[in-house]
Amino acid sequence: MLNRFQFFIEATRNIKQAGTVTQSSRFLIKKMLAPIDFSQAKTIVELGAGNGCITRAILKKMQPDAQLLSFEVNPKFVELLKNIEDERLHVIDDSAEKIPEFLAKYNSTQADAIVSGLPLAIFSKELNASIMQSIIATLNPEGVYTQFQYSLASQGMLRKKFDAVKVDFTPLNVPPAFVYICQK
Repeated sequence: MLNRFQFFIEATRNIKQAGTVTQSSRFLIKKMLAPIDFSQAKTIVELGAGNGCITRAILKKMQPDAQLLSFEVNPKFVELLKNIEDERLHVIDDSAEKIPEFLAKYNSTQADAIVSGLPLAIFSKELNASIMQSIIATLNPEGVYTQFQYSLASQGMLRKKFDAVKVDFTPLNVPPAFVYICQK
């Protein structure tokens, strides 16, 4: 795993892709994963896996027969993710818009949970719409979608797409972050 300085350097090379300059704190990770029923979740999707700090936490909580599809487009981060030795992990170096395609590849049609660190606030409306369509189409009706952001800019969009949206705040993260917990 990259140390904090190396992560900062890699993230700042393309801030619009990474959306941050620091890795998630353990406090943010805990809030992101708390809504997920890991005893029942068989397929989990992670969007914007970065250097794998949330990925590793998910793998620690997952059941032995579950699978994790982690999407990441930064080649350096993809390389780091592929070094995680866990047969339940599928690292996907492609866009979050392609969730349905990759679920099918790994013998699933729906995700029981989707965990995202994608920087929605800096994406175009078109890209956000495409990603949201992919999330809505693949999230199990009883599933949960958790998303962290550094502002409330995406709240309106998420409230239009999901029946239930709860917002939590994590001050113990740099920068402090909002966690959206969304359900159909």
